[in-house]
Amino acid sequence: MRRGARAGERRRPGWVGGIALALSGVVAAWTATHPATAGPPVPGMTIGVTHAQQSADGWGEPGAVSRARDVLASVAPVQNQHLMGWGALNPEPRPGDMEFASLDRRIEAITGTGAEPVLTLCCAPDWMKGGEPGTTDWDRLTTAPDPDHYDDFARLAAAAAIRYPEVRRFIVWNEFKGFYDEERNNWDVAAYTDLYNEVYRAVKEVRPDALVGGPYVVFDIWSSREEASHPSAVEGRWGVLDQRALDVVEYWLAHAEGADFVAVDASSGTRDDGLLTTDFEATEALGEVTRWVRSRTDLPVWWAELYATVDGERPSSDARRAAVMAQALVTVAQAGASGALLWQPEASEEVRTAALFTPTAEAAGGRPLPLVALLEVIGEELRRDPRRVETRWHPSGPMWTVRTPEWSAVWTPDGGVRGPFPTAVW
Repeated sequence: MRRGARAGERRRPGWVGGIALALSGVVAAWTATHPATAGPPVPGMTIGVTHAQQSADGWGEPGAVSRARDVLASVAPVQNQHLMGWGALNPEPRPGDMEFASLDRRIEAITGTGAEPVLTLCCAPDWMKGGEPGTTDWDRLTTAPDPDHYDDFARLAAAAAIRYPEVRRFIVWNEFKGFYDEERNNWDVAAYTDLYNEVYRAVKEVRPDALVGGPYVVFDIWSSREEASHPSAVEGRWGVLDQRALDVVEYWLAHAEGADFVAVDASSGTRDDGLLTTDFEATEALGEVTRWVRSRTDLPVWWAELYATVDGERPSSDARRAAVMAQALVTVAQAGASGALLWQPEASEEVRTAALFTPTAEAAGGRPLPLVALLEVIGEELRRDPRRVETRWHPSGPMWTVRTPEWSAVWTPDGGVRGPFPTAVW
């Protein structure tokens, strides 16, 4: 956010006085008992995005694409793209026949916004998983490569690492896709770790400076120990974590040849019964995942995907969805996460997660959505020191507030997201 310009240009809206009156007592008491610098040291967290099929691409409406890229430049200093799929075509349709043009365009678009690109090393060309060379069956995108082709996939990953020296961080695979053993009703973590180790060695050989991490497993949450086939000891008002994901991380940490960070993935809602508490309070589950991982390793924790479940059916442009996501980001940052990538920054009917801008296929698209204003408040602070960010859910209101020493914002059902405005007006 261009704070100097915005602070100078912003006139205090009439509604600010009303909010200030309503909040003054609450904020004074809360600040006295929740100082911004309380709690143990945390590393600071960078917020970014993962581009999906549609995302401010050059074939969109020029004005909309330009506006969307301005949004990305303002609040997404890190941006992730997959090696194959989600906007990138098959990078090696035949053995040795590299076709990186579509991935080139995505990396160029990312760096064009001034962001640091991240590459998720998924998925595998068809010939690595039983298909015919020269063919691409997108219905089999998430099929894992055959073990006999782990070395081929690792070689492809190394080729990408050489081609894109601007990419420093590489995430190996996506959500354990293709690595579920139906007979055992469990993840095949040994097979994944074999693939990971092949990729780790290949990338480090050609790019010793690269940061490589995994395992990018999904931490499922269930409503109760009785409903979970593999309940863990980690539970709260929000539900109980599935033990299988915890076992994956434990195994991978013990058997990975090396790693520079741990990639995790979860939603704050339960698999079987949705939300057990309010959507704002349920984000504590994501903080608990972060703390559990940090208790097992000193490696940085990166959220490869982070989903904040909301009450009711709401579009990706919804203001409450944005506020709950902002609460989730503050929660995991204060729990010690180092990074968080938000899935699909462009609003979509198919993927209902908090988006950053309206569809760029429309001439009037690329407009910032409510989450952008919230990230303008908290993004820099979470990178610097998450303890400087304070949030509060007032269920009786209902109202949610977020504040830093300099800037504040508020969400209400009737008014949506209001702000940011200087904290001094409170």
